[in-house]
Amino acid sequence: VWRFETANRFSPKTGAIHSLAVLPLANFSKDPDQNYFADGMTEQLTTDLGQISALRVISRTSAMHYKGTDKKLPEIARELGVDAVIEGSVERVGNQVRITAQLVEAPTDRHLWAKSYERDLRDVLSLQDDVAQAIAEQVKVKLTPQEQAHLSKARPVNPQAHEADLRGYDQLRRFSHQGMIIGNEASNAEKAIQYFQQALALDPDDALAYAGLARAYQSLSTLFKAPLDVQPKAKAAAVRAIEIDDTLAEAHTSLGNVKMDFDWDFAGAERELRRALELNPNLAEAHENYATYLLDLGHADEAIQETDLIQRIDPLRTSALLGVPWMLFNARRYEKAIDAAKKVGDDRTIALALAELGRPEEAVAAADQALKAVRSPVMVVQIASAYAIAGKNDKARSMLGQIEAMARERYICGFNVACVYAPLGDKEKAFAWLEKAYLARSD
Repeated sequence: VWRFETANRFSPKTGAIHSLAVLPLANFSKDPDQNYFADGMTEQLTTDLGQISALRVISRTSAMHYKGTDKKLPEIARELGVDAVIEGSVERVGNQVRITAQLVEAPTDRHLWAKSYERDLRDVLSLQDDVAQAIAEQVKVKLTPQEQAHLSKARPVNPQAHEADLRGYDQLRRFSHQGMIIGNEASNAEKAIQYFQQALALDPDDALAYAGLARAYQSLSTLFKAPLDVQPKAKAAAVRAIEIDDTLAEAHTSLGNVKMDFDWDFAGAERELRRALELNPNLAEAHENYATYLLDLGHADEAIQETDLIQRIDPLRTSALLGVPWMLFNARRYEKAIDAAKKVGDDRTIALALAELGRPEEAVAAADQALKAVRSPVMVVQIASAYAIAGKNDKARSMLGQIEAMARERYICGFNVACVYAPLGDKEKAFAWLEKAYLARSD
């Protein structure tokens, strides 16, 4: 049963709403340890709204930049490029959860609608679906039959399993691009795996837990673990999630990623990624993987179109290991890569792009700057490649000694190491590392 609080029903006078952002829901539980719960509710509401093809919904990663901000809503909306924002709060008391959501017209800061819902924790997924449907009604978008079905099929959850899921996804959020850059240990991803396994021990049919496991295992691949050690686990988890719930776009994205990077099954990858985008056209991760797929097949122009979509959905995205700058670099759009990399402080990509453009002094300066902030082996190797391409051979060779020492202790992607040896003219070692990459099924 939902509890009605306020419902101001009137249409925006300044135009239709075609885009919105869900700002981080405030934690009204009077317990800071419940922040993970409020953030999880924010993410799920964003996901539910993202399934509506008539709306452009800003990704959670960009919206979370405004957690605790004192910026005014019109300013936030301008920065995100949206017509409206959703703000609200979550309060959890025992097994009861209450969510209050407000729809605010961005240019005027005018509140258009507000409603409060309260449910038993077992029905939290249907609560979130109801909020999403109400918002869709208020912004006057028409749901397709498929979208209506997606927002009407939530099953009851095991409260303890769902709590473990939310804590697992909270750990994945903490496994940020910053941690990847500075080379933090993979503890957040490993903690996430433990939480998802706890959830599955309580509820073996928990599709969200399987989807989370797939993401967690993939986040470890190449950065911390050999693909052979984690990608099969990611695939098994994604397949099981889809068997339970075929409408989970995130699970299809993970499966598409495995098929592309590990199985080298490009037809299967395309099928899964297209399915993910059909289910949630606002899922930035699916667009990123689809752009990578297009690049792998040599369709650079189409890949660039996908990066444009990513920037509209996730304008503040700072994923430096994949991300828009890296994809533009791999598409050989070096000037565009530099512009995009400057926006997110990705000096590694700037250094490589400048080196490829034949601007060695600038490339070395950017590489020096990148090296100050980076300890991740993946990125250290790529910076060494920038030095080699820019002709600073002594620096690249000295770094190679460190890199090969690291490779004796942990997994290092052989393809990246080959990309250092090749510009140094050492073809024998370049091919040897490429062979290692092939045998390890490097992604």
